Amino acid sequence: MNATTRNEQSSLEGLGDEDHGPGHMIARVSAVAVKLVFPFAGQNDIRFYLNGINIRPLDDGSVMVVASDGHRIIVVRDPNGYAEREVIVRVDKDALKHASNAKHTLDVMSNGAAMFSGEVAQPLFIQPGNSLIDGDFPRVERILNTIGYREGIGGAVNPTYLTDALVIAKSFGNSIRFFTRDEDSPLNFVLGGLGDLECFGGIMKRRENFDVLPVWFPRPGAPSTVGEM
Repeated sequence: MNATTRNEQSSLEGLGDEDHGPGHMIARVSAVAVKLVFPFAGQNDIRFYLNGINIRPLDDGSVMVVASDGHRIIVVRDPNGYAEREVIVRVDKDALKHASNAKHTLDVMSNGAAMFSGEVAQPLFIQPGNSLIDGDFPRVERILNTIGYREGIGGAVNPTYLTDALVIAKSFGNSIRFFTRDEDSPLNFVLGGLGDLECFGGIMKRRENFDVLPVWFPRPGAPSTVGEM
């Protein structure tokens, strides 16, 4: 996937609901990257900005696609993506049927129109309404890092969130590695086998203490009642 060309941009000018007015392309990212992060996005969260995906340009010219529901976070770097500026975009679940092809893209327009496009920039699914979400997306660099981490799983983790990471790895990648630091820091993971895409994320820990046995558990030396009537 390459950054948008002048002809492709012209072919998309004005697409969307009539009340949007004319617009130009402000972001184009791999449809697969969108499908990767979608399960980690918020659902009807009062923090409305978490209900979309964050598309953010990087200093090296590539694009970062991020989703988080406040309990876990996932980041995909698309080296061939394009973003004029940082945006938060609503993604319809029905549109994901067009997101499995590595040559398909999500195209976002300045007027709020968003569509999944095919190999020659033909629209495959145009989302209704304005897909842009106003707000400030959390800075992932304040949450995820590698300082003090070692490979492995440690701490109390929601099994559903862990399963979701494994499902993503099974569906898209060839491998997944977990890294942990302490009982409170996020459980980080890295996916491999994604072609040009790079993907990693984190799952927030639960505050539970397994350091000591519960008070109701019998102490050593207490009389055994096993087998007694």
